[in-house]
Amino acid sequence: MTSLPIIDAHHHLWDLDGGPLYYPWLQDPVPHEFFWRLRGLRHSYLPDDYRRDSAGLNIVATVHVEAECDRAQQRDETRWLASVAERHGMPDAIVAHAWFHTPESAEVLQAQAAHPMVRGIRSKPLTSASPRESVAGRPGSMQDPAWLAGFARLRSLGLSWDLRVPAWHLPEAAEVCAQQWTSRWC
Repeated sequence: MTSLPIIDAHHHLWDLDGGPLYYPWLQDPVPHEFFWRLRGLRHSYLPDDYRRDSAGLNIVATVHVEAECDRAQQRDETRWLASVAERHGMPDAIVAHAWFHTPESAEVLQAQAAHPMVRGIRSKPLTSASPRESVAGRPGSMQDPAWLAGFARLRSLGLSWDLRVPAWHLPEAAEVCAQQWTSRWC
């Protein structure tokens, strides 16, 4: 075992064998286009699997980042992960999911923030398929007033934003962070 302590800041767990959540990208009959190359992941992955794969490493804590479950189940995923942590001692923290631009955004963000394991939110803005296209100003984009209002709520809730966008959207994300917050929050 390595003597250096490791905090795994991004991993996923899922139970595809009768678990309470539905993962379209893993369980739909036809794999989703973005994830088709990852079809080898279409099996349960639970704490025992994680521990087997990380054997020999000095993992001292882990952070589960939302795993693309059905978006109607985003709060259920947080509750499920808390029950997994209670039984298995991991994960230690959660980056949960919440949309920033939907009518129920404030309620979902508040509920996620109320959970003691939640430290941040991963909410993917609308992005373009290539750098030659623009989605600026469309609903769900980083210029959408509703999206920006949801994003701004994170600060008052003490939550970080877990960014996932194509590289050509990074300047927009940096601009949003600069306008809204200090870099501590992005």
